Amino acid sequence: MIKILKNIFIYLFILFCISKYSYAIDKNVAVKYIENVGQQAINILKTPIEDLQTRELLFEKMLNNHFDRKLIHRAVLGKASKGASESELIRFGKAFDKHIVKVYASQLGVYSNQLFIIDKAFKKGKKDTIVSSHIEHETAPPLRIDWRLRDRGEGTKIIDIAIEGVSLLATKRADFGASIKKGGLHSLIIDLETKNAENK
Repeated sequence: MIKILKNIFIYLFILFCISKYSYAIDKNVAVKYIENVGQQAINILKTPIEDLQTRELLFEKMLNNHFDRKLIHRAVLGKASKGASESELIRFGKAFDKHIVKVYASQLGVYSNQLFIIDKAFKKGKKDTIVSSHIEHETAPPLRIDWRLRDRGEGTKIIDIAIEGVSLLATKRADFGASIKKGGLHSLIIDLETKNAENK
């Protein structure tokens, strides 16, 4: 009897782990999720560019709430993450997040009647769901944005954004790869922290 109960417990535990880390996101859920994120992005655009502090706070909130930052940190570092200590990963993560917030908060532009439109959603492999969208502008061509979503047990999160087909993860991995190869992860962290301090 004890053995049977033990086997049942093990089975339930395995089932829980599988469902926790391999949860497939429903396409309708994914669309609603990105509609919400898109509206938050529009709100950032509506914030005057002169009020950079508010823009950064809004973008930081969106990043913390909707992006799988730990996965993104490791994906951006690539092989370098495997040899890094926990303290290095934490320090890099803080520097990287601040870097992303400062870059995008200042470069997103301002609101001028842009429309955020969802085009479609589809599964990508067994783990991910892609939501394709575009931003319509009165005086510029549509800007295509693809959002890659995954649930690793903590709810739906964004793990990558591709703007006009160019992946954020791939771009940053390439940017940082040269720095890591030249001076190591520690050198990259110092470089990011220095740039963040200069852009206050």
